[in-house]
Amino acid sequence: MSDASPPADREPQYLFVCVSRLAENPPEIALSAEEVHTQHVAYLQDLFDRGKLLGSGPQQDEAGTRYGGGVVILQNIATMEEARDIALKEPNVREGLRSVEVFAWRRVWFGG
Repeated sequence: MSDASPPADREPQYLFVCVSRLAENPPEIALSAEEVHTQHVAYLQDLFDRGKLLGSGPQQDEAGTRYGGGVVILQNIATMEEARDIALKEPNVREGLRSVEVFAWRRVWFGG
């Protein structure tokens, strides 16, 4: 077994995982569902374009049944405070339609 450092592409990566769920008692809002969705997609695209979004998608099972929430994985974020700020500005969360939890995650690599 070698004491050599892993290659650069195998270094641990510090990420933040944002898990949203439908709000139990969502408020009435002025925006339509389509408008919120359009803002949601634009918000995620902006994060991606700035190198802050590693991936995102709906919570669903293997049959494609959705559970009303989603997962967003953030990268190149300095602090938990920054990650929470980003998560709270996502349009569904901002409008009170979803709640969100943010978890710090250290992604590690295994294998060759």
